[in-house]
Amino acid sequence: MKEGMKPRGARTLARVALISAALMAVLVAAASCATPDYGQRLAALPAIELSRVADGTWEGSAFLLPVSVKAAVRVEGGRIAGIELVRHFNGQGKPAEAIVDAVIAAQSVRVDAVAGATHSSVAILEAVADALSKGSAK
Repeated sequence: MKEGMKPRGARTLARVALISAALMAVLVAAASCATPDYGQRLAALPAIELSRVADGTWEGSAFLLPVSVKAAVRVEGGRIAGIELVRHFNGQGKPAEAIVDAVIAAQSVRVDAVAGATHSSVAILEAVADALSKGSAK
């Protein structure tokens, strides 16, 4: 063995440790990028003045990986009269669909997310807000 060289087993172990550390760093970085800040997203929902939303049915959509939502919001006389989830690709977030009742009751998208289905709740609220925004732009 040459002077200053590590035994073969030690070099292999060092390589495995280096590769493991690099892989761990990549996984931690990916996880931090993939986890949305629900509080920020909920706070960013617009405060829509329903009296400015024209009567009719307005469609909006939202995508929050892997959740995809398309909502049809019916507005009558400055009130949310109904919400239909035209599409809700949700993974395990089916319970979040109950949030539409909370939105109708509150007449606002500023409601609490459904516990255990926060990801889908946020996407549904964003789709409803998108629909209402389209109705107020007219």
